[in-house]
Amino acid sequence: MQKLTYALLILVSGTLGFSLARNQSVPTVTDAGQQDEQKWREKEKKIKDRFPTVEYNKLESDPDKKAKKKRYNDFDWVYTTVGPEITQAIFTPEPHVTFAALPVTESDIVVVGTLGSGQAHLSDNKKNIFSEFTLIVEDVLKSKNSGIAQGAVLTVDRTGGHVIYPNGQKVLFRTSGMNMPQIGSRYLFFLTSKHNKEDLSILTAYELTESGAAPLDELQEVDALKGLSEKEILQRVRELIPSSSK
Repeated sequence: MQKLTYALLILVSGTLGFSLARNQSVPTVTDAGQQDEQKWREKEKKIKDRFPTVEYNKLESDPDKKAKKKRYNDFDWVYTTVGPEITQAIFTPEPHVTFAALPVTESDIVVVGTLGSGQAHLSDNKKNIFSEFTLIVEDVLKSKNSGIAQGAVLTVDRTGGHVIYPNGQKVLFRTSGMNMPQIGSRYLFFLTSKHNKEDLSILTAYELTESGAAPLDELQEVDALKGLSEKEILQRVRELIPSSSK
């Protein structure tokens, strides 16, 4: 289990891996910059709204779900109680997350698909949170599982989500730079297996839009492909697949 260092307001240098925030930091505001600030706030709200929500005291009766929640007892960052001043908790991995812009080699599965639903869950010990999505597969570019084909429905996870505490306080737990996909949108997903191949995790993804590929995550590595057409980005992936294990 990873041990995290906690700070209340800001992330300090490279020695702290976790921060709790009373208010999200905002750009310095000038008369000329008010429009940029508004755009920034709207973007932040859109990103945060994509994170699913779970109530802290929600009970689980499904044995399969309970088993999965126990597998997520492998991380410790959710507080038992929080005060009204805490709105967000951000985990920053050290060293920082790095991977190729198109991480074909690092992925067990690469698919194009549409998200059908999403739900946040607390781990069995209530110290971790993960969000679970259903993914309807449209095209399989790489898979180590021969059972995955067009029309298959996968369950994919990503750590993070909103927690509503008994006092009504809502806190967002997230990993720095890593966002949640939008329900109903089409993505190129890069997925990895975890927990002895019992669960699938989102490594990264690109939303496939009419205006081009939109990186899911705010990382330098993936930002390089922003705006590529769907045809272009899928072609690049296919060119990388022969050099990786299928």
